[in-house]
Amino acid sequence: MEDSISSKRILFTRKVYYAKIRDILRNKRKGSAFEMEALALEAKVREKTGKEYAKKIRREGMLPSVLYGPEVETLPLQVQTRDLERIINQAGERALIKLKVNDKEYMTLIREIQRGPVKGEILHVDFYQVSLKEELETEVPVVFVGESPGIKEGGVLQQFLRELEIRCLPTKIPEHIEVDISGLGIGDSITVGDLKVSEDIQILNDPDTVIATIVAVTVAEEELEEEAEETAEGEVEKKAEESEERAPEEE
Repeated sequence: MEDSISSKRILFTRKVYYAKIRDILRNKRKGSAFEMEALALEAKVREKTGKEYAKKIRREGMLPSVLYGPEVETLPLQVQTRDLERIINQAGERALIKLKVNDKEYMTLIREIQRGPVKGEILHVDFYQVSLKEELETEVPVVFVGESPGIKEGGVLQQFLRELEIRCLPTKIPEHIEVDISGLGIGDSITVGDLKVSEDIQILNDPDTVIATIVAVTVAEEELEEEAEETAEGEVEKKAEESEERAPEEE
């Protein structure tokens, strides 16, 4: 009897725990434009510059980087590779980063990441110093939410826009912007102008730009076939041109 009661208590505790987790995630996702928190990252001024020194510190688990911006002189830096990867895995490449250099702190965004051509490993990163009181322009991805009646009927989602250009304060940059497709049937589209975002965010794209359309399967297949034919024709023309260019040399 006691074992049965104990099991029920454990089960109840687990249900309450998972319910709280769901509520936290649900509240975090609402509006998708929650205030971004700065993540701390330690950095050191690089003693030297150049390819050889960059290779050396990479072998030691460090990543060559640079800091620049309107209120700071360009600084060659190095950061722990694993620390930066942790931040990117946690908050993405658009994370707001509090960069600590010696006894100073800089609010920054990642401006550019250079990766290896084969493995895709990070080779170098640019940090851009920003002012928390000044709006900036950036791009954020779109994420589709809701269930489209058109897809349930056999339609296919055709996406035309994957990122949106926005203007807002650095702390208001959303992780993504949600696009609700729950009202789209076959043949329906959703445009930039249909989106509802926080008053803190201004979308810079043309309001008439189509983000996505629900198309019938036959239409999607025809478009894919046309794209394949155009690609094949382009490759044939390219090979023909290359043959013509090589012909005089072979003679």
